[in-house]
Amino acid sequence: MIRCHICPHHCYIDKESICQQTPVFDEENTIYTTSIAVDPIEKKPLYHFIPNTDTLSIGTLGCNLKCLNCQNHTIAQPDNSILVPTRKYTPEQIVDYAIKNNMPSISWTYNEPTIHPEWIISTAKIARDHDIKTVVVTNGYSSKITLRKLVEYVDAVNVDIKAMSEDFYSDVCSASLEPVLNSVEYYYNHGVHTEVTNLLIPGYNDKTFQINKLIDYLLEISDRIPLHFTRFYPNFKMMDIDPTDPDKVVLACDLAAYKKIKYVYPGNIPPSHKINTYCKNCRHMLIKRSGGQIENHITSKGACPNCNHKVDVVL
Repeated sequence: MIRCHICPHHCYIDKESICQQTPVFDEENTIYTTSIAVDPIEKKPLYHFIPNTDTLSIGTLGCNLKCLNCQNHTIAQPDNSILVPTRKYTPEQIVDYAIKNNMPSISWTYNEPTIHPEWIISTAKIARDHDIKTVVVTNGYSSKITLRKLVEYVDAVNVDIKAMSEDFYSDVCSASLEPVLNSVEYYYNHGVHTEVTNLLIPGYNDKTFQINKLIDYLLEISDRIPLHFTRFYPNFKMMDIDPTDPDKVVLACDLAAYKKIKYVYPGNIPPSHKINTYCKNCRHMLIKRSGGQIENHITSKGACPNCNHKVDVVL
């Protein structure tokens, strides 16, 4: 029996797959989308990659995790994927849309994009000829085969580390942690701009020792990977869980900053100075974020305007 090797589940292709798709049969020139939208790049969230620009966001269908709190479950975990409306595009059409709207990047997002690697790659090849970047917002649950294919064509990723716990991944996501960590390391070590998000769910992954474990893990890779702690809201099969206390999100950020993570940001809570980016040499404000408004003060040479120190932001 033949297996699919796109993700670590290695499903048999003649049986229903975890993702409810048959990506091994994807045609690289026919992309089935569930959503196309224009978003600020900061929404991904990517705070250190071409800031204050719009990105063309592409959603497809399916996911290789079964997260109980999935906010996009209607396209990631539909009851019947055949009934979900889709629209066909060619890679050329997607790139043309980005060109006509002066968007410097295309983001694969909303569901898990890496279950359809051929679609990302075929579009990225054309986008690169027009200096349009490729962004992947991913759960990180990819096989080594898929990572090797993707890394040449992806410019930036945000990897969602759900928790530093195999039990969490097993109980909440029907998956495992190790492949996710492997993805973070693989992307970073191959020069892909990498940011990490952690959604804090009360009673599941918000204990101080769990937050510390994530911080310590990232510090082993680099203290310059931007880290986003975000607030949970009840969703899907976790409607009985209270929203995260905003103070808990702030506390997680403060802990990461105390332990010398250079860039850490809160998400899904009222804005504060903590969502700004500051020079790590002189503390001058580099990027101000307020109510959807972005002020980028970084020089054209990628330096702090105050001390001329090189900044960790891709312009």
